[in-house]
Amino acid sequence: MKKTTPWQGRATLLLALGLSLAACSQAPSPETSANDPYAGGVSYPWTDQTPATSDPYASGISYPWTGPSAASLQPAGLSGDNSLSDLSWTPGSAANAWGPIELNRSNGEKNSGDGRTLTIGGQSFPKGLGMHANGEVSYATGGSCSTFTATVGIDDEVGDRGSVVFEVWDGTTTRLYATPILRGSDPPFNLTVPLTRPDGSAVRDLRLVVRDAGDGISYDHADWANPTLSCSATPPSGDVFVSDLDWNTPSNGWGPIEQDLSNGEKGLADGRTLTIGGQSFPKGLGMHANGSVTYLLGGRCSTFTASVGVDDEVGDRGSVVFQVFGDGTKLYDSGVRRGTDGPQALNVNVSGVQQLKLVVTDAGDSISYDHADWANAKLSCSSDTTPPATPSGLTATGTPDGITLDWSDNSEADLAGYKVYGSASPNGPFQLLTPQPIQQSAWTDTSVPPGATEYYQVVAVDSSGNASAPASVSATRLSGSTAAKIEIENLDGTPWNDRLVFSRIGSLASPPSNGVHNLVTLRVKNTGAATLRISSLPIQDTWTLDPAITLPLDIPPGGSADLRLRFVAETTKAHFGTLTINSNDPATPSLAVQLAGLWQSQSENNQEPSTLQIRDAFGFKNSLLGGEASLNQKGLVRAQGDEVLSPYWQRADETQPVVVRQLAAYHTQGNTATLNWHAKGSNTLNTVFTHAGIDGQTVLPRLNGSSTQLAYKAFTPTAKTFGFNVDSSEWSDPTKNRQGPDLTAGCSGPCGQHIRFYTVRDRAGVLIPNTYFVIMDYSGINYDYNDNIYLISNIKPAPILINVGGPAFTDPDGNVWTADKYSYTDQNGAQRTYTYYTPSNAISQPSSPTSVDILNTTNDVLYRTYRHNTLDTPLDSRVMIFDIPVNNGTYQVKLHFAELYWNEPGKRLFDVSVEGVPKLTNFDIWAQAGGKNTALVVPINNVQVADGRLTIQLKARVDFPDLSGIEVTR
Repeated sequence: MKKTTPWQGRATLLLALGLSLAACSQAPSPETSANDPYAGGVSYPWTDQTPATSDPYASGISYPWTGPSAASLQPAGLSGDNSLSDLSWTPGSAANAWGPIELNRSNGEKNSGDGRTLTIGGQSFPKGLGMHANGEVSYATGGSCSTFTATVGIDDEVGDRGSVVFEVWDGTTTRLYATPILRGSDPPFNLTVPLTRPDGSAVRDLRLVVRDAGDGISYDHADWANPTLSCSATPPSGDVFVSDLDWNTPSNGWGPIEQDLSNGEKGLADGRTLTIGGQSFPKGLGMHANGSVTYLLGGRCSTFTASVGVDDEVGDRGSVVFQVFGDGTKLYDSGVRRGTDGPQALNVNVSGVQQLKLVVTDAGDSISYDHADWANAKLSCSSDTTPPATPSGLTATGTPDGITLDWSDNSEADLAGYKVYGSASPNGPFQLLTPQPIQQSAWTDTSVPPGATEYYQVVAVDSSGNASAPASVSATRLSGSTAAKIEIENLDGTPWNDRLVFSRIGSLASPPSNGVHNLVTLRVKNTGAATLRISSLPIQDTWTLDPAITLPLDIPPGGSADLRLRFVAETTKAHFGTLTINSNDPATPSLAVQLAGLWQSQSENNQEPSTLQIRDAFGFKNSLLGGEASLNQKGLVRAQGDEVLSPYWQRADETQPVVVRQLAAYHTQGNTATLNWHAKGSNTLNTVFTHAGIDGQTVLPRLNGSSTQLAYKAFTPTAKTFGFNVDSSEWSDPTKNRQGPDLTAGCSGPCGQHIRFYTVRDRAGVLIPNTYFVIMDYSGINYDYNDNIYLISNIKPAPILINVGGPAFTDPDGNVWTADKYSYTDQNGAQRTYTYYTPSNAISQPSSPTSVDILNTTNDVLYRTYRHNTLDTPLDSRVMIFDIPVNNGTYQVKLHFAELYWNEPGKRLFDVSVEGVPKLTNFDIWAQAGGKNTALVVPINNVQVADGRLTIQLKARVDFPDLSGIEVTR
């Protein structure tokens, strides 16, 4: 038999298999020849299983798996009666002795689709499976099904020949039922099998088996007619492990998802105890990238907890990302987790979530060995089971713009909203049209085609996820389109079109002369075909329309109107409100715009908003503090929260410019502030922009010299690697900053961190790629980091490049390598030196860089120096330690070596550990590089940093350690 391919789709695969099998033999069919087609032991074995190889991923082999889904899939899971021929079987589980298994046909012969109507004892059946002994197939039920029923027997196409036994199994472990021997002369045999395990739990893997009756497989055409799963699923209640729940739409990159076992291999239940970093877990899901699984929570759960990681069964291989989605919104992202990592705990708020989706993706390096555990994955849910009342007064009205539903409000105190279902048939199936419960007792369906009739069901749901019985209605959408359509634009350009940010100082009666941002314009557009009528504009909190708007306000098709909002607070620092635009747009009759304002009683004098308050006003969710109580770390170079320690940057997309917007300025009123960029290795500053001095105490300051244009600029740096600078004095590279004031304030070193970068998350907590929240403080002031705040996009951290023992230089590829020590001014004005290494008196070898030609590289300068302990140090104390401040995470470290002194191997031996993990033992540069004056690069992957410092230790065994360069890539 030819080797099959991984399952991609039932009909296509079966046809392909049938054709390939047909090429193996030309045995005649019993319907076309008097000859026996089974003569000589001929068979046409078929399977959707791929033979194992020594490398399970060889040639890109995969075993993608998809769990059951059906037209009758209801909001709470697999429910009602489901025909197996409408469900997807577990890929890799099907086998048949005479051609492929047929859907809704008898087995027929060796080709796909060559069967007939399923017929047993003269009785025909429209649905079912046509199989042949010996054969089997499995279905994942999710544990939601109680009973399996079928009518079985030998198909009439073989006359009175053939004899088989039908068996029903719980996976491969427990046989639940077996028929007596059934022959071609027997009538249909009805079976009913409860899907309950001996311990009372529900069967999750239904396996159907057809065996010959001990007399060979000839003419054993076996029909599973009307095979039906009877199911009933409900949303979770109480504290429950997800591995005990029914799932929806599961998929997996390597065999089926396992409950309470690791992924194992391509078969079901072939995993092991879930184990991450040596820690075992009794419950959870064993998955494989790329995979996902969905649970319908009904809005009744509050938290989802788990410990995630790559299972120990793959050793230190594999790399995945775990993600949690609630109703389509990303709630959690683990970052890359590798086989060398321990378990990572997560606690996700899922309050009100209807659909929880757990996703495992590969980390961009293919799916090989990506065995991903959701260990002890658990939901905390409400146990309330009392449903709300059925919505009353439901009506449906068709217009050219859609069908509008209206009904009376429910009165339940715990009402969460309403769900609307639709179908083109009065008998269903009904599909959910509103993924999130809607709050209003009215809804317009604009998706139904003009002239079509749609049937609707509306149910009320409470905060525990209980749903009422449905109210039903139908209507026909009229032809034509005359709807108005509203769109809005925040003319500030940030943070979002539906969020406006303001600031002001003092009283309304006598405000200071400062520039403030207390007026923001919102442009309302009509992109529809009818006049947009705005009927009301209610405002919550301390804002007013200036000028006032006469209502109703009509905006013609293609037109727009500007609403100018004024922030009028006179007390309380932070204000959050809404502007609601009520209009005749049938799709968006009520549009909410978020408003955020910051007020201070006077300019400066410790009345400024904090950096955290400024972040919150713009709606970003990045963590600024981590576990610290304050941003004030006195200039210490150590990451807090989502901070990224990177003195230098590169463009993330080299075809696009870097974009900078100043979000806030809170420094000395009347002073301007200038943002610059500079090439790494150069102190030449290039101005990005300067904000107006009058706006020294406000959000969204204006450009200097402009009364209207905000401080914003897109620029293209001419250098590959660059840093930032503010006012010529503060640099993103802390080694360039004045550190004396930091030391006076109590900084323990390294110091000089006056410009700080943080990854940015939007309102939903989703990471905004290649975008950074940049805060800064002038040296030695108060380290509150709100002096100037910027949002910078299209940048990524540059690699850390350190020349050990030598000066800073630019290599032939344009990369700038910094020295492993730098000078700074202390609190007394004295020049001092900071080193990335200890002991700090370690010497450079040679004392001046050699000029010798270095083989195996074009970057000769890097390898012409190294550093080791003082010459009189005893052998057992010849240790060099490099400590490089970085934020916690995963890195690739490349160590650069060259033997400049010895002319033979064995003269210099040393050990290297990275982050306390031994990496090189009895390391001999000469032997590894193949000679003297020859460059050698040793990459060390998946280095995990958890203490804010990348630590590299070199310990001598013979002579001194030797390290020429350090390269760190995020």
